Amino acid sequence: MTDSSSKPTTPAGESAAFIFDKMHRVIKRRMPTLELIHERFARTARLALYNMVRRSVEVDVMMPELKPYAAFVGAFPERTNINLVNIRPLRGVGCWIIDPQVVYITIDNMFGGEGKLPPKITTKEYTAIELRIIRRLIDSLLAEYEKAWKPVHEIKFDFLRQETSFQFARITDNEEMVLHCSFTVTINGRKGAVDLCIPFWVLEPIKSLLFSQMQAFQPDEDTSWGENLRAEVQSANVQLVAVLAKKEGTLGEVLSFNVGDLLPIELQDPINVMVDGLPMIKGAYGVRNGRYAVKISEIEHPIEFSNRPVERGVMSPSFRKRIEAAATSDNFLDRD
Repeated sequence: MTDSSSKPTTPAGESAAFIFDKMHRVIKRRMPTLELIHERFARTARLALYNMVRRSVEVDVMMPELKPYAAFVGAFPERTNINLVNIRPLRGVGCWIIDPQVVYITIDNMFGGEGKLPPKITTKEYTAIELRIIRRLIDSLLAEYEKAWKPVHEIKFDFLRQETSFQFARITDNEEMVLHCSFTVTINGRKGAVDLCIPFWVLEPIKSLLFSQMQAFQPDEDTSWGENLRAEVQSANVQLVAVLAKKEGTLGEVLSFNVGDLLPIELQDPINVMVDGLPMIKGAYGVRNGRYAVKISEIEHPIEFSNRPVERGVMSPSFRKRIEAAATSDNFLDRD
């Protein structure tokens, strides 16, 4: 929810409420590539589940939806079967939710029943045998889902753990958008649901694949996101330290210092200006308008430090402290 008393604006001058409303309209559009992936998954999962229960199986695909995580969690009972999975190479965690009806129908058919009696859905804890069957079921679904994604993008799902409450299976914040994919599994005439939830920010690197046919969406959304990110990065605070001089000595000399002693030093030329520990700027020391200043003569991009085999841009904390201690408090930058 957005507080109406303070309406942040984007660099283009659009209100945050307008941006969220615009995003709400965009996410109602179809995702053609994801629909094809799910149709392929439904075909292969049907055969995998048939080999598991030896009964007729049908898998129907529902239209994928994007919704707030709080709305997704609110649609499920307080206790349910939640299977957390790690998503590689995307950095994030998703969850598969197996409807108790699917669990008990599968168990009934695997142990000789016909699955025609309505299952007794209770809030009791699953037994060890039931948990093993659920794990076997989820492993089969994960394998087929990975195969369905392979022609589009290589994605792996690593099983993490099972939970029975969303209190211990939180995968993102309540206000974050998540991708909700629902599948209806029919085993020997009895239906149940299997749900997949993935935070939408996890899919950000490959969202162009999901909306590949939505040409009007892709450039507009990426431009807005990039401008907001650029504005936030440029407003970040950094510390600048101009190193006028450095002097080496022995520990014995330091212990012999007394108040009032003079330390002869020589000014560096050029002077290094540290930006959060990186020697990015070189300049000349001087005075301007009655104040000490550094005139910038050279600026080096941070990426050049990481490419050097010996000198690295990130300095150790002890070395940074020595540099900051050598700088005087009244030094500052003045771009001429």
